[in-house]
Amino acid sequence: MFRLLSAALAGIAVYVLVSFTCGSDGIWADGQLREQKRNLSARADEIQKINDSLVLEYTALEKDPDVIAGFARKMGYVRDGEKIVKINGLINISENHFETGTPIKSVEPYFLPEWFCKVSGLLMFFVSYLYLIFLGSKIKNAAVKKNKVKIKGIPVYDLPQV
Repeated sequence: MFRLLSAALAGIAVYVLVSFTCGSDGIWADGQLREQKRNLSARADEIQKINDSLVLEYTALEKDPDVIAGFARKMGYVRDGEKIVKINGLINISENHFETGTPIKSVEPYFLPEWFCKVSGLLMFFVSYLYLIFLGSKIKNAAVKKNKVKIKGIPVYDLPQV
């Protein structure tokens, strides 16, 4: 009974260890997901900074005539000394093209499937059970050999007297 329980304990320990470290909710997959989250957060912060800059620029173009004049001169619409007239509906051809990069998609993390974790636990159970059986038979053989006494080439066994 001790052999069976010890082997079951070893099998369960291996299953839990493999599942905890390399399983679908294990440490390895969790590390990959944390790295993806860090990359996505950094990318979102970059895009937010670009958005804030564009909103500020848009507001300045909408409200401040000096900014409008500066952009008009920069784009070649107005020369020095000319007056600016704002006309709605013109397409703004801007030289500023903000590169937001390529889209980042989430990737499924790598992990060992559940069946592999279970098979490794069962394999450990069988190996440890066979080892304990072998160890027990080895101890029994050693005990039998210890009690055997040879007198002039004839083995004499230490048997209890009746």
